[in-house]
Amino acid sequence: MNKKKRTISNYMDKNLLFLSYYFPPVQVSSSIRIRHFYEGFMANGFTISVLTGRFPKKMAGEQTINLPISNIYHIPLIGLRRWLSNFILTHYTLPLSWKKKVFVPALLSFRNRIPFNIIIGDGGLIYLWIAYFKGVNWIKTYKTTHLFTSYSPMVDHFIAYLLKCTFPHLHWMADFRDLPADIKYPHYFNRNFSKYFLKHLLKKADAVITVSKGIAEELENFHPKINIYSGCISQEKVQRPTIIPANFTINYTGSIYPDYQDLTPLIQVILALIEEGIMNKNDIVWTYCGLHPFQYEHWLTPHFGKEQLDIKAFLPFSAARKRQRGASINLVLTWSTSLQKGILTTKLFEYLDTGRPVLVLTNGSLETEMKGILSCYQKEGYFQNNENKELKDWIEKMYKGWKINQVYPCNRKKIALKFSEDTRNAVIKKVSDKTPTRKNT
Repeated sequence: MNKKKRTISNYMDKNLLFLSYYFPPVQVSSSIRIRHFYEGFMANGFTISVLTGRFPKKMAGEQTINLPISNIYHIPLIGLRRWLSNFILTHYTLPLSWKKKVFVPALLSFRNRIPFNIIIGDGGLIYLWIAYFKGVNWIKTYKTTHLFTSYSPMVDHFIAYLLKCTFPHLHWMADFRDLPADIKYPHYFNRNFSKYFLKHLLKKADAVITVSKGIAEELENFHPKINIYSGCISQEKVQRPTIIPANFTINYTGSIYPDYQDLTPLIQVILALIEEGIMNKNDIVWTYCGLHPFQYEHWLTPHFGKEQLDIKAFLPFSAARKRQRGASINLVLTWSTSLQKGILTTKLFEYLDTGRPVLVLTNGSLETEMKGILSCYQKEGYFQNNENKELKDWIEKMYKGWKINQVYPCNRKKIALKFSEDTRNAVIKKVSDKTPTRKNT
């Protein structure tokens, strides 16, 4: 009788192995999504053990998340990225100028494709084998029932696949913040192989999670159970500024992909308003912090003086958040093509959390999902690059409102209810529910 009770008790225990190459307290958008999952699993009663990489101390970040972690192991990172970080990498990322050098784009494309993204990509084989054998040990020791991984990098999903093959009782939840490069940019060299690999890999996953409907539609080719978790906005009240800011500030914090994103329509609209005498050029300040300051500067310097550009290579999350909350407009630059749809950046949810106006500028076709989310927060603010007149009218309205200290209506309460912690916890409960089919190891 007692033996039977112990077995049932084991089934009721929820012990999660949380495998994440990137893990808080590094405060960047991808880690914030990881943090949301971690907090959601805790809210659902999981006991969590974390396997993650040991990053160099100079990697940008700050110790402010303070997650309650009972068991964590940092895997030494020995590989190409770690070696290069001593020479040319900035904040553990290749500078934009290097990405334009001869052969570098081809090499990066090669590194980001299956199976090379597992062998020589982030983590690499040494990280893979250490994580696998440590995972085997912990699964036996802690009676692990669940497993969670998030792409990127692909190596975490592959480690989870190996662990699932070794321990079939595990309930594996696989998250995709983005589509793998092989799916976004099909290449004749490995198109069929990458599709076969991903389909075979995800056969072992019990649930797949992603950030948007567009990405979910692509992933449905590889797994029948796709769940969407877009983001989470805190319920805390944000204090609105009581005095007019000294400048009309347009803020952008994030990565730049110059082949896809385009700031030109916004620059042209503002220059036209200046020429018409509607805007005073000296009122405008462009702020940026992120991994690609030189590209942002390259867009702006032909039209605006240095005193109007406040561009930083990188800022701690708290400083970046202060900029977002003080901006006249927070800017999202995105794109949508026949091959890439459903790009729902986590940066949007950072902006929505501030209670400040958001401008989404899409290079390409209409992204109905992103426009729909923004419409729950503010009446206007989503534009495609060819909507110059509509964009110009909106910028004029925003500028005139700023001049008289008029607060642009942003319904943060409504968006916070739509993307609440309770909603997140419900998604995590759904994807983590399982019926035990065999005795835990």
